[in-house]
Amino acid sequence: MPTTIYNFEAKSIQNYILDSSKLKDMIGASEQIEYLCCENGLLDQVLQALDFNKETFCFARRAGGAIQAIFSNTDDAKRFQAVWTLCIQHAFPGLTFIQGIAEHEDWKTAIDKSQTAFKQDDRTRLSFTLPLAGPLVTRSRRTGQPAVFYQKQLGEYQDATTKNKRKFRKGERLIGKITFDMPVEWPVNFNPSDQEDENEHLFPLLKDKDNNYINNYIGIIHADGNNFGQLLRQVQDTLLKNPKVTERYYAEVLMAFSQAINHANIQATLEATKQVLAKEATHDFQVMPARPLVLGGDDFTFIVRGDLALPFTQKFLEEFEKRSEDELAQLKKYPELNQDLPTKLTAGAGIAYVKASQPFYRAYHLTESLCTQAKNFAKVHPETRAGKDIIPSSVAFHRITTSIIDDYETVLQHELRHEFGSRKIQATMQPYLVGNVIPSKSPDDCPRLDDLWTLYDFLTKHEISHGVMREFLSLLEIDPRRAEAAMARWYDNMKKRKKTGLLDELKRILATLVDSQPEDAVKLLSASVNDYECTPIGDALALMSINKGSDYV
Repeated sequence: MPTTIYNFEAKSIQNYILDSSKLKDMIGASEQIEYLCCENGLLDQVLQALDFNKETFCFARRAGGAIQAIFSNTDDAKRFQAVWTLCIQHAFPGLTFIQGIAEHEDWKTAIDKSQTAFKQDDRTRLSFTLPLAGPLVTRSRRTGQPAVFYQKQLGEYQDATTKNKRKFRKGERLIGKITFDMPVEWPVNFNPSDQEDENEHLFPLLKDKDNNYINNYIGIIHADGNNFGQLLRQVQDTLLKNPKVTERYYAEVLMAFSQAINHANIQATLEATKQVLAKEATHDFQVMPARPLVLGGDDFTFIVRGDLALPFTQKFLEEFEKRSEDELAQLKKYPELNQDLPTKLTAGAGIAYVKASQPFYRAYHLTESLCTQAKNFAKVHPETRAGKDIIPSSVAFHRITTSIIDDYETVLQHELRHEFGSRKIQATMQPYLVGNVIPSKSPDDCPRLDDLWTLYDFLTKHEISHGVMREFLSLLEIDPRRAEAAMARWYDNMKKRKKTGLLDELKRILATLVDSQPEDAVKLLSASVNDYECTPIGDALALMSINKGSDYV
């Protein structure tokens, strides 16, 4: 009897979720993605309606908008594909997807053929959204798509995709993953004019002690596991090459592997939420200063109040290392995986700081680019243990102060890098390493986030003129020699004021980030790494602006 393999994957999930500046639309879209494969969600409802014999199929994957189903009955597989496709198109207009199906007497060959069909569909599928708009059709002002509904309360024409997203805005499947003892609420809107229900909570932005808004910076965070895709393919190849492995066992192991990663992700998020976000929620009627948008597998996308975004991300990355170590240890019960599994997993993260009123779509692309930058840096600075490389966790962030550029390399070239003959200057030390993995080679070339926080604390708590630091950054764009001369004058003035204790402490901190410090000066630029001399001062001042208000520094 032939085995039939069916693969399905929702495409461009983050783009689908963030294709709006309204928080409620992003929430609705994220709930839709979660609804696809969750318990008692759309997938279970389709299976219940088809009433298949549970002995005739199993899943090797069902999470994050992706499915791999193994059927022993070809007719059942084709019926499922037809009904599932129809339900997706009807329930979620605007969501693009790809799929592939194949059958063969040998189940391993069927998997290969289904992957080929899957990739072919990805290359050739034509994506379009119904209904198509004629010249006389009213369009949604926000999306440009043909309107199918008029929302009287908001005076807004909505297209089919937005209308369906709004139906899910009160969903709790995603936030239900990170519940704990403390009763809290989650925000639904940034703007009071977007409220459709008096119970919809506004996003609590940063306020001062008099309860006045300081700024409306938020951090768009995206984190992604290091080499997770490579590890998954390695596990699959190991199972497929083993002649004793059956299709049921193959599905069981892959599901256990996916669930282990997913559980590590959720537990790390839960701990970071408790340690960072929940403490702030108690000061604002228990409304969390954040909202999850993607949380599953090794993917993690959050919107967090600006001053909390980096501490929250750091805590998540640290906890993900710990939790993944526990989860992977439990997978050792599958002897086939013992050679493939590392001791733990790590992740890279990117944070784009943007005003709540700015477009999220392009800001998210910058977040992805920052995440990629952090991961690529970490990959070339691994720690070698027992012959295996462990990539350290890392994070890169950027505060958007100009027009939104969605590629970090472009940001570096246009805003942060300057060339003066043979000298090349970079006004940031990004990315920063997080966690307990220490690079085996050139660890001094890898700044750590804890050391940046130490510099930040020093600059905010002590009598150090922020104007001097701003002047240093400004002069770096003109002539690094003038910048260094300005710091030399400042150093001499501080000594005359008998502030040698502060200077010594600053030099001790800079030695961990920049380089060994000269005896009678302060050095803010590192030795050349990848042809660029870098400084952490811009990163520290950016955090101060986000945490204390845009006019603080």
